[in-house]
Amino acid sequence: MIPDEIINQILDRTDIVEIISGYIPLKRAGRNFRANCPFHHEKTPSFMVSPDKQIFHCFGCAAGGNVFAFVMKYERLEFPEAVELMAAKAGIEIPRTQAANPGARSEAAKIHSANEAATHFYHYTLLKTDSANDAVSYLKKRGIKEETIKKLKLGYAPQGWDAFLNFAGKKGFDPGFLQRAGLTVTGKDGNSYDRFRHRVIFPIHDNKGKIVGFGARVLDEAFPKYVNSPQTPVYNKGNNLYGLNWTAQHIREKDSVIIVEGYMDFLMPFQAGVDNIVASLGTALTVEQVKLLKRFTKNIVMVFDPDTAGESASLRGLDIAVSESFNVKVAALPQGFDPDRMVREQGVEKFKECIDKSIDFFDYKYNVLKSKHKGSDINSKAKIAGEMLLTIAKVPNAVSRSEYVKKLAQYMDIDPQALWAEIKKIKPGQDTSTGVSLEISDSTPSSGVCINVAEKMLLGFALEDFSFIEQIRKHLNVRHSENDEFNILLGVVCDFWDQHKNINIGKLVNSIKDQRRCKIILDAYASTQEVTDKDKCFKDCIKNIKQTDLKFRLKALQAEIARAHDLKTDEESLNKLLSEYNGLIRQKTEV
Repeated sequence: MIPDEIINQILDRTDIVEIISGYIPLKRAGRNFRANCPFHHEKTPSFMVSPDKQIFHCFGCAAGGNVFAFVMKYERLEFPEAVELMAAKAGIEIPRTQAANPGARSEAAKIHSANEAATHFYHYTLLKTDSANDAVSYLKKRGIKEETIKKLKLGYAPQGWDAFLNFAGKKGFDPGFLQRAGLTVTGKDGNSYDRFRHRVIFPIHDNKGKIVGFGARVLDEAFPKYVNSPQTPVYNKGNNLYGLNWTAQHIREKDSVIIVEGYMDFLMPFQAGVDNIVASLGTALTVEQVKLLKRFTKNIVMVFDPDTAGESASLRGLDIAVSESFNVKVAALPQGFDPDRMVREQGVEKFKECIDKSIDFFDYKYNVLKSKHKGSDINSKAKIAGEMLLTIAKVPNAVSRSEYVKKLAQYMDIDPQALWAEIKKIKPGQDTSTGVSLEISDSTPSSGVCINVAEKMLLGFALEDFSFIEQIRKHLNVRHSENDEFNILLGVVCDFWDQHKNINIGKLVNSIKDQRRCKIILDAYASTQEVTDKDKCFKDCIKNIKQTDLKFRLKALQAEIARAHDLKTDEESLNKLLSEYNGLIRQKTEV
């Protein structure tokens, strides 16, 4: 919860041109600056930054907003994170409210501190002690280089029951807290013991780089192979992706992410130069993990082990990714190979070839189901179609969904209408294989806010100069238009002028909570920037709005006069309506 006055302070101390030029090169174009838009591919610059109004707008993809909006979109941050980043740049300290649990933040900070201490302990033990000889040999055998060990802070938890416990005690951490942090366990005798013993340690970072938990692997084939941190106030396995803190920037730059299953499947390709990769920390993606990736890309290549468990994980994961509007592909590795083994034994280029040959989620699932439900009988067809439709139903875009139905009909030689009849039976969120409930949208939502071109340009002029506001008030009087949305937005702009005596669009859009209306404000301002004869264009907009208003009122009066005739209204009332109608006709000719 960040106070509005702090947000305004940040905007006052921040120059949008300076901030954006730190990300992309800007060139002056009159009063404004231009560049190639960083949010879509283009050859001719259509991205505008206004130092006067402290906003940006792209005429190509319609992206726009204040400095917070740019940082959020470019860095893939949530609003509070963008505010914190800009506050740091502006040298402004954000006061922390105590509305939530006042002890939660300090508990989380202590756990992060304990995790840092544990990482240091395990890493030092691996690199500097003889007790880690087996772990060092294991990592060398697996092809992990020392530079990778140091970069990723890999470690070793020594044998024994209390090596870390004793170390942490000297650092001031008590056993009860260490258990809450997931670093120790309580035995049957009531005493505390190290959770991780005689295992290679993989520190897990969140996307901000803080250590939130650990994965620990045995040095042989004993069971269980992995022991992981339990859920704590700072760690939930389903909310994190291993390696994202190192690869996020590369994922953004390449606009694609490769998703593998485990630590070693991440480590070997990453060490070999595959830098847009993450591991799911389990066998299947979660909704939270997919939404986390949305900050960096909308393109996923899933690489799971080519076995039954791997296929099941792929199918569950791709359904979740599809429902979140990702472009999903699946890379098939040769039987018996996982990413770790493939890079070690066949080289990273072979792994990259598999990535390049990845296939669309539709074809992957269809091939899996054909192998599972062998035969071309009616029953097999029905099963394949039913499971395919469960995934197709999750595609949010109606056009894409329709194309996938057509494709399935062609593959299976089935009437498309029969498939549509079946897809209509699928309940929102239905997933017979996992029971996971996912929201399904039948179509892309409309903005719910609509104004015509003349109204939008009039808003744009109003944002530029107070003299236009005065003329609007003079020519349009109190009732501006029959369009309530236009009236509301114009009222907001007029009030802002009246209160502040100037327009800072960055602050204006920040004060409007409805993001749809914010977009219209930004589009309106951008719509008038290329107009040369603004006075003539302004007058044309006034004329257009007046004419539109008169047409609407004439149509309403026509309907009222017709009803008066039908109801045989008294002659005086009827003449009054006709007189009003004739008056509007005269106004129309004058306009």
